[in-house]
Amino acid sequence: MSFIMTHDALTTDLMFDLWEFGITLITPALIAVVVALVTKSRLVIVLAVAYLTLLIPVLGPAFGGTGSEPIWAFAVLGLIGGLVWSTPFALSALLRRRQ
Repeated sequence: MSFIMTHDALTTDLMFDLWEFGITLITPALIAVVVALVTKSRLVIVLAVAYLTLLIPVLGPAFGGTGSEPIWAFAVLGLIGGLVWSTPFALSALLRRRQ
């Protein structure tokens, strides 16, 4: 959702320039750092989940959609994508603890 909100804030002229894309790509990293610090999780895993969630379920509708999608739809896509992408990391951590 941070990617979409930053995109909407920066593209008031309806042109999505390269520098705007760079700034919007930084926002998931900032959110991931905050989440990793608050939850005391490994930053690499949280960054991986953040960018995998951004790539697969969020960027498709963001650039291929009509532009009139509600913000809550991106929140739902991000939630589902985050759950899907974090599951392998959680399962591997669980298996490592059992051994």
